[in-house]
Amino acid sequence: MPGRGDITPMSRSRTRLSIIAATALALILAVSGCSALGGSDSSSSSTSGGPVEKPKIKVGVLPVVDMAPFYRAVDSGYFKQEGLDVEVVTAASGPKATESLIGGDLDIAVTSYPGAFAAQAKKVADVKIVADLYAARPGHGVLVAAPNGNIKSPEEAAGKKIAVTSTGSISDLALMSVLQSKGVDVSTIKWVPMPLPDMGPALQRGNVDGAVAIEPFVTMTQKSIGAMPITDIATGPTAELAMSGFAALSEWVNANPNTLTAFQRGLAKGITDVKTDRGGKLEPILIKYVKIDPATAPQVRISDYPESLDPVRLQRVADLMKQFGVIKDKLDVSQMIVAPPSKK
Repeated sequence: MPGRGDITPMSRSRTRLSIIAATALALILAVSGCSALGGSDSSSSSTSGGPVEKPKIKVGVLPVVDMAPFYRAVDSGYFKQEGLDVEVVTAASGPKATESLIGGDLDIAVTSYPGAFAAQAKKVADVKIVADLYAARPGHGVLVAAPNGNIKSPEEAAGKKIAVTSTGSISDLALMSVLQSKGVDVSTIKWVPMPLPDMGPALQRGNVDGAVAIEPFVTMTQKSIGAMPITDIATGPTAELAMSGFAALSEWVNANPNTLTAFQRGLAKGITDVKTDRGGKLEPILIKYVKIDPATAPQVRISDYPESLDPVRLQRVADLMKQFGVIKDKLDVSQMIVAPPSKK
C-alpha cells in the first residue's frame, strides 16, 4: 500500500496513481493473455484474488488427523494453483506452533483454539482465525482407561490421575464439562500432561488411571492395550465442539489479503477432497503424514472438516475457558474471525 505517513504533492500523487493503474491494467491483460493461450504464471498470482503479496509462505502444522485437508492441498498442488509456494514447517506441539507464529517465524499456523484464544485474551498478540480445521464428533476424543483399571464409569473419574496433552486445552476443558454435567467434582481430578503417544504405555504401567485420547490414538490404544472407553468428550454440552483451525497475526492478515484468500481457497479444495472420498483421498494422507498403518487407517473415526467458520461453535470454546478459569473475562471470538471467500 502506498504511503507511510509522509506528505506527497498532489501532482506526484496523481502521477503515482496513474503508474499504478497502468501497471495493474498491464498485469490484468497479461494474465488474460496467458489464460487465452492455456498457460499461467502460478508463482505470483492467485487464480481469483489478484496478485498475492507474498508468494512464499511458511505454514506451521502438526502430524494429526486435523491436518488432512491441508496435506491433501499440498500434495494436489492446490496452493500452487492459487499462486502460493507453501513451506510446510512441522511443529513439536500446538503451543510451539503458536509461539512460532507470534514470534514471526511462521505466516500461518495450526492452533488448538484454546491456545489462540488465550493469547488473544491475555493480549499476547492480536490473533485472527483464518480457517477452521476440525470439529469434534463422537469417538474423536474419549476418556479411556486400562481394562482392569480404577475407572469403570464417568463418576469414578473424581480424584483420579488423568492424562491430557496439556491443561487448559480442549482435552481437559471438554472432559470437565461432560463430567460436571454428570455431577462429578472435577476439582479433585489430578491432571497429568503428556504427549498422546505416551498415554497408552502410561495406562498400561498404571502411572495414570485414565487418559483423554484423541484419534487416531483412541483406536490405537484400544488395539494395543485393550483400552476401555469411559465417556466421550464431544457429547452433551460439548457436542460438535470446535477443535482446531489456522491462525495468523492481524498485521500479517492486513498486509497480505490476497495471499490469505489464496491460502483459504487452496485449503477449501483439500477439504472438499477429504470429505467426499475417504478411501481414495483421505486415508492415503493419514498413512503418509500421520503415520497411521494401512490396516488401522480405515478404522480411525474421523470427525468433521468444516467448510466455513462458525462463530457460534468457536464461541463455545472461549466460554468453556472462562467457565473453568483459563481466561478471566468473556472473549468475543467473532472479532477474531477472517471469513474465507464465498464459493462460486
